[in-house]
Amino acid sequence: MFRIAEFARLSGVSARTLRKWDALGVFRPAWTDPASGYRGYSPAQLPELRHVLALRDVGVPLAGIAELVRGGDAREALERRREELEAARREAERRLRALDISVAMADDPAAPDVVVRPVAEELVAWAPMPAGDEPESAAWYRLEATVRDLGRRRAAPPGATAIDGVPAIYVPLTRSVPEHAGVATAVLPAVLVASVLHRGRYAGLAAAEASLARWTEAAGLSVAGRIRTLYVQFGAETELRVPARYLVDRSADLVTELQLPVA
Repeated sequence: MFRIAEFARLSGVSARTLRKWDALGVFRPAWTDPASGYRGYSPAQLPELRHVLALRDVGVPLAGIAELVRGGDAREALERRREELEAARREAERRLRALDISVAMADDPAAPDVVVRPVAEELVAWAPMPAGDEPESAAWYRLEATVRDLGRRRAAPPGATAIDGVPAIYVPLTRSVPEHAGVATAVLPAVLVASVLHRGRYAGLAAAEASLARWTEAAGLSVAGRIRTLYVQFGAETELRVPARYLVDRSADLVTELQLPVA
């Protein structure tokens, strides 16, 4: 029987680590003196210790190793770790592609700064995008006024996208609204998006959207839904009582985020 320091030298695992693993139930000594607390280890434990080291080397967390020691399903744990590593590899490959694009566009002052990020689920009131001769501003005013009168607007930017296959404008809600004057409630699902910010007049949005589409294709991402346009800073009439932090007076100060769902 070896004392902990001797077994540490033999196994190549520090005494401090052996004590920690004992406390966590990952690797216990063959014997512990009940009076002194001294730990004793046997050379016959080396294969068990190597198994722990092999699991740690592939990234199985200590809690998972302790579960396996207690009789957990090794195949399930290893398959789960494989899935985690595959996901990490895919993310690393995506970042490398994005980096390659950034390097290629480094000398282009107009190149977009694209960020891939999750967007949370959102409850919204929406109305169809106006068609024909009706100005879009009138539709926005009617939608914002309806939600204002119901007292259910959430302090967040409004946007535009396709809802139920219909081009639509929307404003965020604290809770559902009754269908009223062409306004309905919908839940925009949570999505992963490639997004780009555009500053200035809305006339430049088409070019920004085209740049975003090119970037997404070059990054090897698949488009997974209709684009969302989020009006981060915009103009609105005072009586609509839109949160003031989102409002600007000059076209040059408009800020719009284009969100393209990707997979």
